[in-house]
Amino acid sequence: MDSKQGGIGLFGALSIGVGGIVGGGFFATFGIAAAGAAGGTPIAFMIGGAIALLTAYSYIGLTLSFPGPGGTVSFITRSFGDGLFSATVNVLLILSYVAIMAVYAYALAGYSQGYLPKPLAWTGTHLLSSAALVILALVNFVGPGLVQKSESIFNVGKLAVLGIFIIGGLVMPGLDWSRLAPSAWSGPMAIVSAGMIGFLAYEGFELIANASDRIANPQRVLPVAFLSSVLIAIVIYGLAFIVGLGHLPLAQLLAAKDFAISEAAGSFLGPWGFGLMALGAMLASASAITADYFGASRLPPQLSTFSKLPSAFHRSLNQRRTRSLVIIGVLALLGVNFMSIEALSSATSGGFLMVFAALNVAAWRLAPQTGANRLLPALAAALCIVALAVTLWQFLTTPGSAIQAVAIGGIVVVALAIEGLARLIEARVAARHPIASPASDRRTDQPPRRQGGSRTP
Repeated sequence: MDSKQGGIGLFGALSIGVGGIVGGGFFATFGIAAAGAAGGTPIAFMIGGAIALLTAYSYIGLTLSFPGPGGTVSFITRSFGDGLFSATVNVLLILSYVAIMAVYAYALAGYSQGYLPKPLAWTGTHLLSSAALVILALVNFVGPGLVQKSESIFNVGKLAVLGIFIIGGLVMPGLDWSRLAPSAWSGPMAIVSAGMIGFLAYEGFELIANASDRIANPQRVLPVAFLSSVLIAIVIYGLAFIVGLGHLPLAQLLAAKDFAISEAAGSFLGPWGFGLMALGAMLASASAITADYFGASRLPPQLSTFSKLPSAFHRSLNQRRTRSLVIIGVLALLGVNFMSIEALSSATSGGFLMVFAALNVAAWRLAPQTGANRLLPALAAALCIVALAVTLWQFLTTPGSAIQAVAIGGIVVVALAIEGLARLIEARVAARHPIASPASDRRTDQPPRRQGGSRTP
């Protein structure tokens, strides 16, 4: 604690942001992004970072004006009301978290492949990814104390491993800069598309918003924490891609797509480097799964407060959001066992791009209340939409990639279906019990809703 108020200080807020961003998403999409952008992969990730940086500006104004644990859910609802649009966007946020957890589990298992017998590789990775999701769900069920302790260990481990990889790669001989020259880049559309596949690696900065009511001196700390955490991630990702692509020929990197960073580290650090990066990837993935369980399991209760999901999500066991935890875990298990890493990554990045586009529009609409510059949120929203459109076009026009476009469309359809089903259930319950208050089973510490359906800001 570095404030007389005893809240989270700058270092703590930065730790939340950097810890949330630099994680399993980067390890999981390293090979996929390189397959699309080739030598231009560092540029691709910088494009994603630029969109994340502009979106972080939107979060600063919203978080300073409307602090609290609701974060993105409360911002979307405050701007757009309780209608179908905001409801679907917030359900889409939950599904994006589910998909990214499956990506992390896939990465955790993928980096263990080098230690599994080839005949058992497929079965072993599915068993490991499933076991990771189950075990880390139990960690979250045990309680926040265990989550915090495990996260501290995971964060230190993954950042230390990435530091060794970057510094070692830059000082060791064999770094071939020609592999990063413009002549080795893919086309502009492919670079943008690759950057958007990797966009999921930046989504963790929004976790700062969820802790905003516990930040000491927020006017000073929050802007620095949001912007600096994204900038630090851009630098780390850029240097890591330079090292990986500079030391390992692209063909070899793509052949080891599921454990690309380990293969790159092994090329200049030897077998111990391969093992070290595999350990770092597994720590980062475990860290990300744990954090997303912790955050995502709290989203359905928040949405049920705003009449967007059944109020049963407020029921808990020993103060744990057990129902949310189980449903999210089961959906992640289905994703990791029945979808490819490419489809999962595309669905995740597409989902977050759509959520962040809506969030930026919300920041633009609420600018008179927050005092923020309206140009930057408008630019961020436009970039999210353009990037998503370019990515979809690239998938639809590239042989064998249409399934990735289908995955992006699919996550939207599922979000609409869930919200439609929730509204149908609520309508039937209201018809059977017309005298009962629709908010009777909801928390009572929330502001009342107006008759017209939109929350009073």
